[in-house]
Amino acid sequence: MTDRVQSILDWIATVPLEELRKHPLHPQNRPEKMWRYYPAKAWLPPICQKNYGKWKKRRIIDPGIVEVTSETGDKLYLVKIIIPVRISTKSMYELLDLADKYGIGWIEASKMGNLIIMCDNEENARALAKELRERGYLVGGWGNRLWNIKICSTYITCTTAVLDAVTIEKALGDVLYEYTQKELPAKLTIKVSACPNACGGGFDAADIGIVGYPASIPMMEGWRIRVLCPPRSLLEACPVGDIKMIKDEKGRPIAAEIRGQVCMACGRCHDFCDAIAYDPAEIGVMVLVGGKCANTGVGPGMAKVFVPFIPAEPPRWPTLVAVIKKIIDVWVANAKKGERLRDFIERIGWDKFYELTGIPKPEDYIKPLDKAPGWTRYGWQPLYLRRTDENKRYIGTRISNDMMAISAAIFEDIIK
Repeated sequence: MTDRVQSILDWIATVPLEELRKHPLHPQNRPEKMWRYYPAKAWLPPICQKNYGKWKKRRIIDPGIVEVTSETGDKLYLVKIIIPVRISTKSMYELLDLADKYGIGWIEASKMGNLIIMCDNEENARALAKELRERGYLVGGWGNRLWNIKICSTYITCTTAVLDAVTIEKALGDVLYEYTQKELPAKLTIKVSACPNACGGGFDAADIGIVGYPASIPMMEGWRIRVLCPPRSLLEACPVGDIKMIKDEKGRPIAAEIRGQVCMACGRCHDFCDAIAYDPAEIGVMVLVGGKCANTGVGPGMAKVFVPFIPAEPPRWPTLVAVIKKIIDVWVANAKKGERLRDFIERIGWDKFYELTGIPKPEDYIKPLDKAPGWTRYGWQPLYLRRTDENKRYIGTRISNDMMAISAAIFEDIIK
């Protein structure tokens, strides 16, 4: 370290804060160097800025190309590339080169995780779509088709993830590829979240939502708490107060335990402390249907739990894939044109939808907890009563009490 740098550090350590803030090199005295707010239009290409709010007509040329026309007569051709949540830098640079070669040099990211390359004429758009398909990219998803299977980032950035949603995306994508190309009654969105926090969607704005969650409370090696995280902070991290401190004879916290009485599987403790983990033998997914934000049809609404629990079966998830495929096929075969999945179910009724899919209603095989406080209706409450022994008390006597065996028995015919 040079003497000049050392002298500056010494001065910073001794100068009063008020004087430091008056220095001409302080960031607050150099606004041109600070982050500023940029309006959304600043990130748009010139043709979009020119026609902002003036687009009046849209024409779908093929599953992967749409033409939009402005009041001014300008036309823009959008080529949609369905990509997974994880894409390599090599592929990204390849797409950027293609955007320069065929398009206007701009790529847009859609809300469903797709990439859209903008072209200024139909000939270039068709040539781009052809080359993308030749290189193995999936081009499609415009209009009444499967837009994409959107998932959360799971294990790459999230510490609350129950399972890795990437394998679900891959397994479903291989089976549902045709729905990105052929026309469906309406648009279809599928979102996968790796935990009940559902950052990737699932509970709300998805026609079909898949949410990972544990069938039992997280496991905790309580004696490691003192080493890996402050016990008091861990206690305060639980939003429902389900973590109990274990103290020594002098009242000092030495360990902790999860009581499992009101645990809602939010994963905050798992996120906070490495001494807490999910039992890999007791994790799975729930399937929800009918989430919608659009104001068409019956209007927006939250998704409903359709299948309470399907055990984790990575990497190909055969039971889950069969259930999702069945739901889509019933909708495609019976829905009217322009009828989203929620609109279709509201028209025929939930009982009829269960009947058409062949999937039993949860109340047919799940019984209410006896003497559960505040429990006034029967059904499944997967986010609050987590203990395996309590889950087993839900089940009737017609089938085994083991959670995995239950799922296998229920969905055996659907998988076949």
